[in-house]
Amino acid sequence: MAERRIGCLLSGGLDSSLVAALTVQLAKEANLPYKIQTFAIGMEDSPDIVAARKVAAHIGSEHHEVFFTAEDVIQALDAVLYHLETADITTVRASVGMYLLSRYIKESTDSTVILSGEGADELAQGYIYFRDAPSPTDAHTESLRLLKDIYLYDGLRADRTTSAFRDDGVGGLVVWRGENITKRAQVHLDVKVLPEETRQPQGGVEKHLLRSAFSNTNLLPHDILWRHKEAF
Repeated sequence: MAERRIGCLLSGGLDSSLVAALTVQLAKEANLPYKIQTFAIGMEDSPDIVAARKVAAHIGSEHHEVFFTAEDVIQALDAVLYHLETADITTVRASVGMYLLSRYIKESTDSTVILSGEGADELAQGYIYFRDAPSPTDAHTESLRLLKDIYLYDGLRADRTTSAFRDDGVGGLVVWRGENITKRAQVHLDVKVLPEETRQPQGGVEKHLLRSAFSNTNLLPHDILWRHKEAF
């Protein structure tokens, strides 16, 4: 499955939790000689830290938690801006934690291939504002726009914060943005194999189709599978 040790960024949200759970499952099937490491970052006992801890216990990963302070953010900010090469406020805000976590992985662990959950929100209409789309067609068009522009925002963040510590070390892979997944998804979206309305939030729940696909698998705890999206 991999010559280099695999780890997963784990926020406790749907996307990273699914990636981590499936990775652990595949690692067991492949009889890898090590446990998959998962990595969470936040302030102590923050909602993401608590949720990620629950997921890690459920899937049986070797879990690492990194806590940071406001001073840590201030100290890292110049380096984050340097590596991102953008001052986009949302991208910078979300990148600080990922940068600090990547540094921890490089300095304190032997995982070098790091999987993340970026891309699912664009692919599966996960952002909360999709609830307010005027029509399924409008939501579909917005989803395609986000996928086209992801390299400017979440894709940029995932690439630059991990590559800051690459040097033949940490390397990030965005699973939901993988070529096979997105090409197949875009083909299905474009030819409307799935009715547009099935991809929209249902009953106020974003990514309902993705959640439903795993609802009877016990891959994740029920409350994690149906946990609403939260900003970092």
